[in-house]
Amino acid sequence: MTGLVFHETMSGPFTMGVTDPAEGARIGRRTGWRLSLHATVTIDDVDRFARDPQHAATLSGEIELPGVVRRIPFRNGSFRLFTPSRDPGMKLMTYGAEFEHEGTRHRLAGEKRVRDDVGLDLMPDTTTLYSRLYHDGDAVAGGGVLRIGLTGLALMAASMRVRQASSAREAGRAMTVFGLLFARNLRDSYLGRPRAWAEASRRRAVPPEVGWGG
Repeated sequence: MTGLVFHETMSGPFTMGVTDPAEGARIGRRTGWRLSLHATVTIDDVDRFARDPQHAATLSGEIELPGVVRRIPFRNGSFRLFTPSRDPGMKLMTYGAEFEHEGTRHRLAGEKRVRDDVGLDLMPDTTTLYSRLYHDGDAVAGGGVLRIGLTGLALMAASMRVRQASSAREAGRAMTVFGLLFARNLRDSYLGRPRAWAEASRRRAVPPEVGWGG
């Protein structure tokens, strides 16, 4: 059972007391309030992860909240890669972390929205986490938008480590399984849909055949 682990840090403007991530980001940019997520993704079994439609793994790490000096640790969180959404044209990367602060249970929930829109949106989609902070169940305590930059992406890639591989060859195979899963989903999201749109447009532009003899 060969696993994989990597580290990812995202940070961005965040505001307590709002429910909409975009609004929280707008206010946070003005006030300088930010939230940072220092996450470790642990995949226990790469093959099972690839077969699982939810592509679920474990999330752990630390959170920096606006106005809180110390980092708050969490463990047993959730990570899902390219899961289906209610929009058939969009897949999600989801992050979930539960922690306690000042005697209150909190939950950070974020999603990256992978969808081919007009323009070059692959990088923004895969590096932008729309986030909400909940406390005491489903009460929304804040919202914002976190991002990982190019330097962060490079550090994340460099942090990838294979766990419990029986050989160097097995370690390489595990990295390949994960890499192909990621690449296939990006291909389906960003290369498949434009072709489908073009074909649909072509069909709409060509009228149904009718008899020329009148």
